[in-house]
Amino acid sequence: MTSAAAITTEAPGDLEELERRRRALELSGWGLPFKFLQPRNPCFWLFVILTVWGAFQMWKQLSNVNLEFVTLLSSVVLMGLYGVVLGLIFRKVDRYGGQPRKLLTAALAWGGVAAVFGLAIIANDALSGIYGKLFGHAFVIDWWAALSAPFVEESSKAAGFLLLLSLAPGRIRNVWDALLVGAFLGLGFEIVEDLIYTFNAAAGSSGAGQVQAAIEMFFVRSGTGFFSHAVYTALFCSGLIYLIGTPALPRSTGRGVLFMAAAVISHGVWDGAGAIADGGGATILVMGGIIIFTAVVFIYAYRLGAPQEREWMRDILQPEVTGGAITEEELNASAGTWKQSRSFVKAPGGTRQRRGRRKRRRIVKAGRHLARELGASGGGDSPGVSEVRAKIAQLRTA
Repeated sequence: MTSAAAITTEAPGDLEELERRRRALELSGWGLPFKFLQPRNPCFWLFVILTVWGAFQMWKQLSNVNLEFVTLLSSVVLMGLYGVVLGLIFRKVDRYGGQPRKLLTAALAWGGVAAVFGLAIIANDALSGIYGKLFGHAFVIDWWAALSAPFVEESSKAAGFLLLLSLAPGRIRNVWDALLVGAFLGLGFEIVEDLIYTFNAAAGSSGAGQVQAAIEMFFVRSGTGFFSHAVYTALFCSGLIYLIGTPALPRSTGRGVLFMAAAVISHGVWDGAGAIADGGGATILVMGGIIIFTAVVFIYAYRLGAPQEREWMRDILQPEVTGGAITEEELNASAGTWKQSRSFVKAPGGTRQRRGRRKRRRIVKAGRHLARELGASGGGDSPGVSEVRAKIAQLRTA
């Protein structure tokens, strides 16, 4: 059996494969590190200044919250766990390239601090005053959220996306990247916004009732969280990436407008569901309908980005088949659709069926890890690449 040390990407006849790998790495940006500290980049300073401003505004608003310690602790812990779960779900969606944690952390920070406290709250309050003067108090109660939040909040989060795009142009290349970074921008916004609602609900109670009120509001806000800010902003940023275009993604004004409009409409209808349905049970129907609409558009955006990711994965890993590190079947599973991966994992495995499935699942995961290590090494050999190759060989013979 071929050992990891003997594997080479210089096998005769694979020059075309290596060129495709080089091109795929160049277009995808896989493996490129994200460097947040860029003092010569004006966008870095704008990101920092607005985030610090948002943190200052957050301290001003939350420092006067009159809640018991146990209420604060339970609210923060619940929202933190909720954020971790949603974050892991969105990370799971990113099966191929694997965005750097630093980039996603920066997106969370912008969404939860700069977008909420530095921009959105201030602009929403200003629009409330304008609507009140123009249309009256009753209009503000019914329609202010629906006609303010979608524009103000999506713009606030999108500003962070544009700044991150300027800080990491090599890592945000296609719809898939925009979906993931946008989802984390929205997730940061959603966690902090839900925490504010939880604090406000608890502040209206006293004593032991604070904790109960906080927990009840947590379940109300988290019940539909997956189809809230994270998805809205994922769609909005997908539209932005289409409008801007990248070396890997031709500009498409139609798709850009489609996704941005879908995000704004979804957000606005959700916030205005009560006014649209004129109260009563019809509100639930409106909310259910907009959840379905949002999910359909999100899946459409996801499917637009997935083929490009799979093509890059295949081009990056194909020389590994020639070199003997992985088999053609393993390549198809690692770079294929969910259905192809599932078929490989669930292939008949004799008397040790469960163990065989677990092993093949780990091989698929290792194949994708190998592509990311090749990205980090620029397509050449490295300790990380050799380690993953050896791991795949070990799994295959285990």
